[in-house]
Amino acid sequence: MKGAVTFLMLVATAAAAQERPLVQPKRDVTVIYKVEGAAASVIPGGIPGPLRLLWDAAGQRLRAEPEARTQAVLVDLRAHTAVVLDTALRSTLSLPVKERDLQPLTLDGARLTRRGAAAIVGLACTNWDVQSGRGAGTVCLTADGVTLRAEGDVDGRHGSFTALNVSYGALSPELFRIPASFMQLSLPNFGRLK
Repeated sequence: MKGAVTFLMLVATAAAAQERPLVQPKRDVTVIYKVEGAAASVIPGGIPGPLRLLWDAAGQRLRAEPEARTQAVLVDLRAHTAVVLDTALRSTLSLPVKERDLQPLTLDGARLTRRGAAAIVGLACTNWDVQSGRGAGTVCLTADGVTLRAEGDVDGRHGSFTALNVSYGALSPELFRIPASFMQLSLPNFGRLK
């Protein structure tokens, strides 16, 4: 009987070790990242310095703001939308988004393999190797789904980002909405072929 219990405990432990981690935060959080390589060009105009990322956990939305820029990118994972917001010009530009475009944020369809523990900015995270049809790399995720570090290749381009500061706290839903007074522009096939 004791051998059977030990065996079941080992099986349960092995299964738990291969469970998929949370890859989006469970609660509202603001993270300042150092961004390098191709990751610095994911926002139109590039990211010349630190990037502030605000995450609305309930709404599955994020706001990415490069330091010293008037632009921000609003991404809604549920609606599969991305909008560039320019506060200086009081305008927005809707970007065409295919579901595949958001895969680096959701890691849908990716195979994750646990590699060990780490600590970044005083927070514990688990390193995971990531393999997908779009590339490969590593990501260090907290137990509540905050990415503290990521490095790898997506579509043949290498980049990385590392958390410099993490701050938990409720975020206003207004941060993730387009102000009604802003002029809305749309380029349906912005740089893409069907």
